[in-house]
Amino acid sequence: MLACRISSILMVFTSIIVLFIALTTDYWLIAFGPKSFAHSGLWTECRDGHSTRVFLILASLVALASVLFLASSFMPCPCSLGNNHFIPSFIAFAAGLLTLIAVAVYTSESWDNNQDPQIQLTFGWSFYLGWAAFPMLLLAGLPNGWETYEVVCLKEVRQYNKTFFY
Repeated sequence: MLACRISSILMVFTSIIVLFIALTTDYWLIAFGPKSFAHSGLWTECRDGHSTRVFLILASLVALASVLFLASSFMPCPCSLGNNHFIPSFIAFAAGLLTLIAVAVYTSESWDNNQDPQIQLTFGWSFYLGWAAFPMLLLAGLPNGWETYEVVCLKEVRQYNKTFFY
């Protein structure tokens, strides 16, 4: 059980670092022209809506909350917030879904946005880091969620067996 919590906290912490790097760098979209190239990120290019920025920032904050809940689960106090292992698992899943929304919105806004046939647009490494954070956050919720499932469901099965078979 301790290994589940440790793996969850390491995965969430790693995905926070990946999200932070993706959020602060400006290699989301790369334009190759005949003589030069240019790159842009979330902060260097102005768009009509700022939904991508908002969702990535929310995902980072929710992932930080997940780390706090996971860290509190190591405290022996019965009143700590992390003793309910479902909460940090749910928060990690929520951060993963917010990341998915942010990167999907950016993809849909940037796809086929090229006006000049001489310029080739490709997604850069910052974009792919954003996509990498999505499954990492979803996977971070699995060990802790599985631990909760085992504790709750197996306890109910044992209680059921005691009630009807003994």
